Amino acid sequence: MKLRMFAFATALMTTAATGAASSVDYTALRDDSRMHNELLGASIAYLIDENCPTLGLRKFRLLNKAFSLRKHAMTLGFTSKEVMAYVESKTEQDRFRAIAEPILAKRGAKPGDEDSYCAVGRAEIKQGSFAGSLLYEG
Repeated sequence: MKLRMFAFATALMTTAATGAASSVDYTALRDDSRMHNELLGASIAYLIDENCPTLGLRKFRLLNKAFSLRKHAMTLGFTSKEVMAYVESKTEQDRFRAIAEPILAKRGAKPGDEDSYCAVGRAEIKQGSFAGSLLYEG
């Protein structure tokens, strides 16, 4: 999944590109509503981008959001390195995909149907949702 792009954006903000030790407890990040909502929105945007050839990701906006989210995570007591390890974690990426896919399906996206993903993406853009703010048509 292209959640790695979000991880890449986070990596650009950090000086260390290695993961933190697995002993870090990420419960505070998982339970934080802003972290959850923004990472879920990014997951939705990535899935739309992967499945709709006419919509793309606003990479500079994504980077700006990543800076802001990293700063927020640091107020929760995490280092840049720990935030990066969390975002890059396959476990977390899979967890967000498992949450995002049913949401997209409920909104009308069907696996293998590009038009359905494009329609959902356009609706997100029109609504001004977090996911929609990360997408553009073109």
